[in-house]
Amino acid sequence: MAARQQQQIENQQQMLVAKEQRLRYLKQQERRQQQSVSESEKLQKLKERVETQETKLKKIRAMRGQVDYSKIMNGNLCMQNS
Repeated sequence: MAARQQQQIENQQQMLVAKEQRLRYLKQQERRQQQSVSESEKLQKLKERVETQETKLKKIRAMRGQVDYSKIMNGNLCMQNS
């Protein structure tokens, strides 16, 4: 009977070790998944910032074009009045 109990204890210990290994593996997978999600969120935020910056740049270029056009027109007016 003692030998059988000893065998059961050993089996339970092996099962416990296997479950602990599985738990460590699952925790590691969870950390990797969270890290991946975090990186995806960072990438999405960066993309949004780039889009915002590009929009601002287009507006600035358009305004610069208007200023340059106004300068040319003013220059033409000055020449016509001379």
